[in-house]
Amino acid sequence: MKVISREGYELDVEDVAWVLSRDVTVHLAWVRGSLDGELRDGFLSVASWYVSKFAPGTVMAALREFRNFIKFLTHRAGRVVCVCSTDLINYRNTLSEQEQCRLPFLVTLLRHWIRLQAPGIDKEVLKTISIWKLKNSPKGVAVRTRCSKKGPLSQLEYEGLTDRLVQAFSDRSISLSSYVLADFLISTGRRPSQLGDIKLVDIKRPDAGVQEECGLVVLVPRRKQARIWRSEFKPAYLTHEKAAPMLELVEHTTRRMKRLWPALSQDDIDQAPLFPSWRNVRRARGLPLAEVRQRLRSEAFHVRTKSIGTRLERTVARLEVPSERTRKSLHVFPLRLRRTVATRAAREGLGTVVIAELLDHTDDQNARVYTENVPEHVVAIDAAVAAQLAPIVQAFSGMLVDKEAEALRGNDIASRIRCDGGSNVGTCGSFGFCGASAPLACYTCKAFQPWLDAPHHEVLDRLFQERERIRSITMDDSIAAINDRTIVAVSQVIALCARRKAELHRHG
Repeated sequence: MKVISREGYELDVEDVAWVLSRDVTVHLAWVRGSLDGELRDGFLSVASWYVSKFAPGTVMAALREFRNFIKFLTHRAGRVVCVCSTDLINYRNTLSEQEQCRLPFLVTLLRHWIRLQAPGIDKEVLKTISIWKLKNSPKGVAVRTRCSKKGPLSQLEYEGLTDRLVQAFSDRSISLSSYVLADFLISTGRRPSQLGDIKLVDIKRPDAGVQEECGLVVLVPRRKQARIWRSEFKPAYLTHEKAAPMLELVEHTTRRMKRLWPALSQDDIDQAPLFPSWRNVRRARGLPLAEVRQRLRSEAFHVRTKSIGTRLERTVARLEVPSERTRKSLHVFPLRLRRTVATRAAREGLGTVVIAELLDHTDDQNARVYTENVPEHVVAIDAAVAAQLAPIVQAFSGMLVDKEAEALRGNDIASRIRCDGGSNVGTCGSFGFCGASAPLACYTCKAFQPWLDAPHHEVLDRLFQERERIRSITMDDSIAAINDRTIVAVSQVIALCARRKAELHRHG
């Protein structure tokens, strides 16, 4: 018997491996060795119905929990002929409190089994599971506890991540696709599966009525809500700054596809994924053009969701972003970025409906954890705190020079960085145009070369004054903290100057 999964994959019920999507393959070799007669027939009937009705991840979770239950039974009595109430009760009693959070998958499967009147299950099972009070996995723990390893990023961590990502891309130490992947997840908080579903055709220029700040619209396919793959979309709006690398990646993918198949039309190439599995693409090189077109319109060339998460983690690990909370390099994964996007939105005063829209939820139930756990205040950074954070956060990424003449472009007067008091504090080593606001933006820039004897304390004093001024006007510590990373960077420069002066003094 043939069955088609929610993702459009056709499978034979008698096969030992069911490919449900590019991400999910269910292995069923254990069925023949563990289930007898009617129970085997009933299980395959219910499982195939599940495949046609539910998302691949839900199917995999349900079948995995049923297999765990069967393992328990076969360990005690060999091959299983029927599922009965006593077996379920005994199995439940062996589970820890944490393991019992997975029981709803098994119970839901059994309820459908009984409703479908499939063979292999005792009628008393329904009475048993109907009186059970099941526990679901706790939600929002990492957000509520503000976990330093799994929870939303702090302001300093977030700014450190975005700064180093931009620097790494500017230095070409990370690839274009890795930058776009990480930047899109940081900016939008979308699920990695959604990012993997995006095709080139989904990336569009904004309509005339859209705000000027919007440089690009990405139609992101919905995942959990859509019944059919790529049947529903939610727009994500990118600024002009973020749109440029995205368009560059689109052009790069288009060129590679045209080199492989010059006969493809632009409409064909537009069906290519934004993040292709180039291994699968290369394997299709010798296929007839009609087959290539068919694969372009399917998910055959799309990268697996797990690969997107792995790539994000590796990209961030390469950046070595320090965390002031763990005193180690920042560990980032897609779900943590979703939590960060929602938490930052809550800090800005946005409600649950808006946060749910940002996260692409159908309702605001799961968004409430963010508005219920908004920090009441941000710890004010003073000179002492900034000095302690400086060696940990490492916000300053430039190079200290003893004097102007030793700096790159030190002979160019136009490269001098002037503070508000009129004094020069360093040299800009960049030869390109920069529209950033000096000197504040300079202290977190890799091209900045502060001078040893420059009045960096003046810059720090001005930052503290500005912080207090903003706080007195807005009465909001979150807004007042906008320059905290710069405060830490200036403090780090001051500490480096003190250390260097002591070193020079020791050596005469």
